[in-house]
Amino acid sequence: MTSSPTRVAIIGAGIGGLTLARILQLHKSAALSFTIYESDADASVRASAGGSLDLKYESGQRAMRDAGLHAEFMKLCRPVGEEMRILDKAGKVYHEETGNGMDLYNPEIDRSQLREIIFNSLEPGTVQWAHKATAVHRDTATGKYTIEFASGEKAENVDVVVGADGAWSHVRPLVWPGTNPIYSGITFLETKIETAKFPQFAPLVGKGIMLALADRKGIIAQQNASGMMTMYAAVRVPEEWAKTSAVARAETPGEQIERMLEHFEGWDDALRELVRVGEAPMLRPIYALPYDAAPRPATDNIVLLGDAAHLMSPFAGEGVNLAMADAADLAKTLISRMPLEKYEKLMRNRANVGGKESATNLEIFFKEDAASAVGALFKMPWGVMPLIKSYYYIRSFFS
Repeated sequence: MTSSPTRVAIIGAGIGGLTLARILQLHKSAALSFTIYESDADASVRASAGGSLDLKYESGQRAMRDAGLHAEFMKLCRPVGEEMRILDKAGKVYHEETGNGMDLYNPEIDRSQLREIIFNSLEPGTVQWAHKATAVHRDTATGKYTIEFASGEKAENVDVVVGADGAWSHVRPLVWPGTNPIYSGITFLETKIETAKFPQFAPLVGKGIMLALADRKGIIAQQNASGMMTMYAAVRVPEEWAKTSAVARAETPGEQIERMLEHFEGWDDALRELVRVGEAPMLRPIYALPYDAAPRPATDNIVLLGDAAHLMSPFAGEGVNLAMADAADLAKTLISRMPLEKYEKLMRNRANVGGKESATNLEIFFKEDAASAVGALFKMPWGVMPLIKSYYYIRSFFS
């Protein structure tokens, strides 16, 4: 008599969850069945979410190779010609990078494009939309799980639960009780800008990313492939500011942007105008999980990946790359029927490095004299590898 396949429930259809499903699908194992459960109503909800990211050769690109999608990725990525500019609040340039051959190892792609490539490769029905997980229960007698959804539906007889449900994961408390994201001290106001409408910003921003840093604040702009630019105005403020400040309480998008500009009095007019012309403003407090936690054993066939496991601030360019590396390693673990603890240890050790880098870089970028400090770093003759790493930290700012 043949045994029933191991049933895997993936909670969350972000890039990490989709990548895991794609690699499992490619393997076509009769010993595994899997379904993604996602709270969004359909794929269009986050179709244009996020900016650009650098997909790193050893992590994100490795996962795309494992998923059989690297050729599709290479058709859309932007391997060369990217630029980075570091300015102070007066518009003085402290460093300018016009790209180099290493871009071939970390090509850039819009987050929305990457997600679309992976989602479109999945078989119909793999993602169950409008399934917001609200509770997970384990039958101690059988070891099986039941997942309850907000709709009242249930997924029963689940063998392995994968929490790929992001920063505010509903699965995390079962694996890592009492641990919640911690506010980093930084909040962004994010907007979108149609580049064709504002050609005057092309010299300011360049073809990649521009960071104007001063007074423990920042105005950051990043080119996307879709003819759009993403702008982030960053301030160091208390956590409650995102709910109680004049910026948060503004009644219109225009008023919200003007209130934000009050935090950038005395900054260069062109930088302030970059903030002013943005559309669809959205406040984004930046959170992170503790990166120095001891490795945790997999808990009764529940594991985490991506932000659910190791949320970090975006200042090391590791978010999506780590989520995809997690997905590739977890897929191999499930396919080969290795203990989940092997995946957990590998994931945790890798994430601890990225978390430390992210926290360190946040402090560098939001110093009083951040532009000159970062510019000086690039001029140090002994710092060849630190310079290369710092370049990709900044280029990968929101991956």
